[in-house]
Amino acid sequence: MNDLADRRMRALAPAQAGRSATRLLAFVPARRYWSGPGRGGLSSATELAYLAVDSDDTLRAGAAPLAQLPKARALELVLDPLDVYSDTIDAPALGEARLRQALPNLLEERLLADPAECHFAAAAAAAGDNGTTRLSVAAIERATLARVLEACAQVGLRPRAAYSLLYTVPEPQDGVYCLRTSGRHALLRTGRDQGSRFDLDEGGAATLALAARQLGIVRLRVYGPPADAVAALVQAAGIDASYAAEAIDQATLDGAVNLLQGAFAPGGGFGLTGQVLARWGRDGAWRAPAAWLALCAAVAIGGLNLYWWQLSTRFDDLRAQMHRTFRDGFPNESETYLLEQARRSVAALRARAGRPSADDFSVLDGQALQLLATAPAGIVTGIDYADKTYRLHFRAGSLDDAALRNALQARAIAQGLVLQFDADGSARLAPREGDAWTH
Repeated sequence: MNDLADRRMRALAPAQAGRSATRLLAFVPARRYWSGPGRGGLSSATELAYLAVDSDDTLRAGAAPLAQLPKARALELVLDPLDVYSDTIDAPALGEARLRQALPNLLEERLLADPAECHFAAAAAAAGDNGTTRLSVAAIERATLARVLEACAQVGLRPRAAYSLLYTVPEPQDGVYCLRTSGRHALLRTGRDQGSRFDLDEGGAATLALAARQLGIVRLRVYGPPADAVAALVQAAGIDASYAAEAIDQATLDGAVNLLQGAFAPGGGFGLTGQVLARWGRDGAWRAPAAWLALCAAVAIGGLNLYWWQLSTRFDDLRAQMHRTFRDGFPNESETYLLEQARRSVAALRARAGRPSADDFSVLDGQALQLLATAPAGIVTGIDYADKTYRLHFRAGSLDDAALRNALQARAIAQGLVLQFDADGSARLAPREGDAWTH
């Protein structure tokens, strides 16, 4: 027994100043025990117990104000079970976003607090029956978790995980249950996501004895700092017990339900993207925003390049079609300015066939006459012709009627013309560009 106590004391040796750990577990007291006025007293001066895990898995224990916690590559917050509700439920097979929305309804009848004020987290436990999924779920008041993370942010700490103290010891197996002690309190893990918290006093001995009878506890494995009160409690409950050499079982932490999900995720996002960005931003507050900007820039550049490639491909297809059409119609012409050559060639073909072009003066003059035949007499005071376009000058005030302007434009469209009114009271009449050289 003395050798075991010596090993446990060495495992819980105080952390050495300036020594950086690979993992730091900071034990946050229950909200009711926070120092300071009211319920929001958690601050940088609040003293927290911690366990520092070195690269060789050696545990170093200690206590320090939040602002003076030892340096570590990864910080994990271990929350008191009084603040965290955890359970195992059967849930319908849903996607991550829909499941997050459904959790408040699934747990509403199990919670004492208002679900609207709680933050929920989940982790897949096992496949269920009839298309359901076995889930490990956890819930905490949103204000409590936000205050803890705010206090960490004020001293430059960025936790990568936050979970219940329940997951620091193994779950029951073959009648062997695990108990973890901390100060004047003890936690008995009774299932994958269930546990019982009680005080180390005479009432605690009765609670432990009752649990032993109801759960069929064959043997108890005790984790945590060695204390006479713990041995007296176990002896009073009449349970055979063994004492672990370590303060926690690190292997069980991988199955913990991490509360830092959704809006509280380290990267401020969901899913794989949020996890990757959280990993990038873990060592510096500026890295997560920089990672988001880099990701957005990469997506924007990639999208622009893809759009440019699509337009370039379409342009090449149109140009190739133009060459084929021109060569089919005019096999003896050289390909220099396709559109202009096509217009001239079509005009020549029309002239040889005795068909005037749509932009010929005679054709345009006849169409203008038909257009103005139905207009009120005397409204046109002058006509100019230049660059295959008629300039019509109207008597002042004759076009104030919008219905008349609309009627003239409708007739022009029906004749394949474009009639555009200018601010000086005149109008330009010209054939539609497509009609000027269409066969």
